[in-house]
Amino acid sequence: MINEDGSPGPAITTSDVYEWAPGGFFVVHKAYGRIGEFDVGGVEVIGYDEASGAYRSHFFDSQGNVTVSSLVARGDTWTYQGDITRSTVEFSDDHRVQTVLHERTDDGTTYRPSMKVTLTKVESGGGRAASRIPRPTRQRCRWRDVY
Repeated sequence: MINEDGSPGPAITTSDVYEWAPGGFFVVHKAYGRIGEFDVGGVEVIGYDEASGAYRSHFFDSQGNVTVSSLVARGDTWTYQGDITRSTVEFSDDHRVQTVLHERTDDGTTYRPSMKVTLTKVESGGGRAASRIPRPTRQRCRWRDVY
């Protein structure tokens, strides 16, 4: 976490699992963890929206919030853009490492960092990583935060 003043916030520990939904058209991302003393988590569904011609992310968090974001994947960089949040994901080490900067805005213009995490792939069901959408293959990826 990153405090309002930019200083480091509480420690983050998380386990994230990405896997293809039945049929191979959507990726389901389950996140479990702790931020400081608080249990957190959620479920994200990522898929291609034919009507808009874009990828979409729907995230349902453990506090009852729903965040809908557009998702643009360009090479090893993914950018999520929601109404008041955005995230930039940089993949490295042959897609085994994700470095993610989460940001939020209160005025719709100025974004401030809210969290920066590094996730490292620790297990896979084989073959190609689920992070490489859109090729539909069946597999499971597990990531662990090393913040």
